[in-house]
Amino acid sequence: MSDLDASLDAATATAAAAGAGGRRSGPLLSIAPSPTVPPRGFVRDVYEHTWTIARPRADVWRWLCDPATFTDGQIPPFRVEFLTNPVGETGFHEGVYNSHVGPLMCFAGVLGEIRHEEYRDLQYTYGSYAISHALFRPVRLQFWLDDDPTATADPGDGGARCVLHLRLDTDVRAGRAVGVWQRMMGVF
Repeated sequence: MSDLDASLDAATATAAAAGAGGRRSGPLLSIAPSPTVPPRGFVRDVYEHTWTIARPRADVWRWLCDPATFTDGQIPPFRVEFLTNPVGETGFHEGVYNSHVGPLMCFAGVLGEIRHEEYRDLQYTYGSYAISHALFRPVRLQFWLDDDPTATADPGDGGARCVLHLRLDTDVRAGRAVGVWQRMMGVF
């Protein structure tokens, strides 16, 4: 059992034992952050994009997993927050709650599996939305980082390069909203 799993079990037991006025509370639920299938009237859209970046893999990973990339220079009323996980970590660590909020958007989730310089998973919680909860509901954001197989160590041709792959799964209202969402994803 990992430290994170043990902390979650302890937090659940504590929450179950302590209730308002001495009354016994129920346990905290351990469920998926959002439904595994789209709700009625929605379809699952998968958007993928790949970038080749003329930087070393370690530099791109450091930038991608640095909270300052998302929090420095925030323009109010937009805000990005990271909440400490049960073992006391914040930033980009498994089990950290993350929220990107602002007008017409709420992307709240929990960081899932993170493999150093390779993979990062953010699973959005039910209630996250873009524009309106009735239209676009992000479910999961994943990044994979690989070395560019065509890169060489020769600085004359750009040297180190890596490939960043993004996958965004979103529940989208069936019908015309699907085309609107797919056009919006074209900004990536």
